[in-house]
Amino acid sequence: MNKRLSLTACLALLLSVLLSAQTIPERPKLIVGIVVDQMRYDYLYRYQSKYGPGGFKRLLREGFSCENAQFNYAPTYTGPGHAAIYSGATPAVSGIIGNDWYDRSWGRNRYVTADTTVLPVGTDSLRAGRHSPRVLLSTTITDELRLSNNFQSKVVGVCLKDRGSILPAGHIPNAAYWFDDATGNWITSSYYPDSLGLPQWVQDFNARHLPDTYLSQPWNKLRAEHYTESFGEAWLKYNKGKYLAFPGNLPYNLPAIKQKTGYTLLRFTPGGNVFTVDFALEAIEKMELGRDEYPDVLCLSFSSPDYCGHQFGVHAEETQDMYLRLDAQIARLLRALDEQFGKNNVLVFLTADHGGAETPVHLQDLQIPAGVFPESTIAGPLNQALVEQFGRSGRFVLDVTNQQVWLDHDALAAAGIRSGDACETLKKFLRKQPGVYDAYTPADLFALPADYPFAPEIRRGLHPRRSGDVVFHLDPAWHADDKSFSQGGTTHGSPYPYDAHVPLIWYGWKVPTGETFAPASITDIAPTLAAMLRIMRPNGSTGSVIQQLMR
Repeated sequence: MNKRLSLTACLALLLSVLLSAQTIPERPKLIVGIVVDQMRYDYLYRYQSKYGPGGFKRLLREGFSCENAQFNYAPTYTGPGHAAIYSGATPAVSGIIGNDWYDRSWGRNRYVTADTTVLPVGTDSLRAGRHSPRVLLSTTITDELRLSNNFQSKVVGVCLKDRGSILPAGHIPNAAYWFDDATGNWITSSYYPDSLGLPQWVQDFNARHLPDTYLSQPWNKLRAEHYTESFGEAWLKYNKGKYLAFPGNLPYNLPAIKQKTGYTLLRFTPGGNVFTVDFALEAIEKMELGRDEYPDVLCLSFSSPDYCGHQFGVHAEETQDMYLRLDAQIARLLRALDEQFGKNNVLVFLTADHGGAETPVHLQDLQIPAGVFPESTIAGPLNQALVEQFGRSGRFVLDVTNQQVWLDHDALAAAGIRSGDACETLKKFLRKQPGVYDAYTPADLFALPADYPFAPEIRRGLHPRRSGDVVFHLDPAWHADDKSFSQGGTTHGSPYPYDAHVPLIWYGWKVPTGETFAPASITDIAPTLAAMLRIMRPNGSTGSVIQQLMR
């Protein structure tokens, strides 16, 4: 009798396990990659007491948080960040060495996704619409998913910024959409399939003119009380970055400001996040994402926190309000995914493409060392240093961008100056400038010991065919954005923790609850997704699978 009971219990347990296993799909129906532009790690907790239960708190409560996720390269900018998240490759492999850089083949500075071989779709603006991912040298996890199943999986990128949509969606997506400031519409380019004109559903969505609605009301604080987590009136002297003119302080008369700025204003306000979620949910429905046995991917990036942070800085009430309202939009997105698919059928990850720095003038007022390096005007003095050293006149410095110097090798040769000698002169000059920690050639960096501060991160940010001849690294709390960051706001780009430490939370399909403080690199996201999906990792990936997530 006991043996029969034991056998019956075992069979019942086996049946329960089998039935339970049947409720867990082999692959998620939909993968949603959320990238919050300029989200510092500490924003998860600094504003936590005022977040609602269904957004960031839900992700932390029901998901798995990698609390020690870092960017493992510099410069930490939007283009390289989005490329690294989805390719698993640093700029040294992906080729995305900045948002813009000097392109020797073009003979001028280039914007990361600019592509003169394609045409705009949905706008007459060549500048806004002529973009593609062709500059990206590696595949993305979205490419590999499409290749793994004969293009049955669907991929779409959605972001106000072109580069935040285009680079994550990869080389072979179904679609990528971004925002056109001139019209207030979602647009794309002729690079993408079926783009002789915008799909009808996109045209219908644009016809609703939602930016007009979101910019028709003042920007008031979400909560009436003082945001004690921010610096309030004491911060007003530091919240005036030179990106867009915001007269006064909260609340802002958005209709009046829009008369001067046009739809560009939407990027800097919480309405930009609402508009992004509106379109993302429409894309899920109209493109029928997650409706068959093949997992689809929505690459969703929120740009407005970055614009807001640049303008107002990390301690502004505007920045806190932006995140409180973004929290509500993430909660709205998660509810919609619950209703359409169920939590266990959707795999979500949330991270950031970089962090954000303290405002240098504020730190200086607190007697903390900080500063702004005059990168926008340093080319002249650098060129003059070469003229004085070698007694030859000419334009030898082509460009200075992203803390890199590009030299005109033909001009140097014509003047009888060896490139190596020119680089040595520039290194000596730069090392004497306030705020410069060190200056190197790429060859210097590879000769340095592995524990030389931040040498590995800077090496990983350089591509042999694209980067400059000399690289300089600044002290902590120093930045090179002297055009917009000299008196207020914030910026990013360094390998220091304020720019490199970001959130990384996993949620949904087969994700355990919990957290880990084990180190994780931003380039670990793509290979981890590949492992979860049982597909090849992107071809340039240098990251590793996050073991703690796979238990």
